[in-house]
Amino acid sequence: MALNRSEVRRLRLFDLEQVRHQQHGQEWAPHWHEEWSFGAVVQGECRCSVAGRPFHARSGDLIAIAPGVVHTGALTASAHSGAVLVTLLYVPTAWLEQVGLPLPARSGSAPAPVLANQSLQAIPSLATALRAGADVGSDPLPSDAVRALLGRVQSAVLAGEQTVSGLARRCAISRERLHRVLTQWLGMAPADYLRSVRLHRAKHMVISGEPVAAVAAECGFSDQAHFTRWFRRTFGYTPGDLAQAVSEQAGADRFGL
Repeated sequence: MALNRSEVRRLRLFDLEQVRHQQHGQEWAPHWHEEWSFGAVVQGECRCSVAGRPFHARSGDLIAIAPGVVHTGALTASAHSGAVLVTLLYVPTAWLEQVGLPLPARSGSAPAPVLANQSLQAIPSLATALRAGADVGSDPLPSDAVRALLGRVQSAVLAGEQTVSGLARRCAISRERLHRVLTQWLGMAPADYLRSVRLHRAKHMVISGEPVAAVAAECGFSDQAHFTRWFRRTFGYTPGDLAQAVSEQAGADRFGL
């Protein structure tokens, strides 16, 4: 079966990002988004892991993933049609609040076959369903000590720490404890977490118009091919795809489209 490329668009409306994934067998490395992720499984299936908990979304299901929640996923084509299509919309919390759309209580999924191809219109129904408990289970809650440690990890990364040893040293814990805590509560090993932080920084730089080759070097990747490979594994599309979407958005803005 020929693989179809994912498509990414930048929308003028509050800089929302819309992605269509159509690749049978596509997988994502552990990652998170700064916005709410709203997905609709139009065809096929998506086997996901959200905050370390698995759930299986099928055709007609809607998915909500909260900002900052680590997740992975893999797409499988429908046995009936041989096709897979998952649409995703990344929505800032501020935009939801500005337009008065309800926030889901937590990450999760709910069936909504009629609304599955209209993510924005489906948000109120999805939020209601998740508040009513149509979910894979309650999100696990870390202890105060774990929350404090995760806070120190985040502060160290924001301060520029880029190595696992340095991260453990700044947090005054062993590498082994750092690995246990991040694996259990973020769903990713420390090295994966640090790489994801670099990729998020890289994404912001590409959106701001920085050349892809310069972004790769600035964010610590050995070469542009290595950077592109990890960027695609994380976000589902290449940095070149994103740069093109940003350029098209800017062109539409210039001409008032």
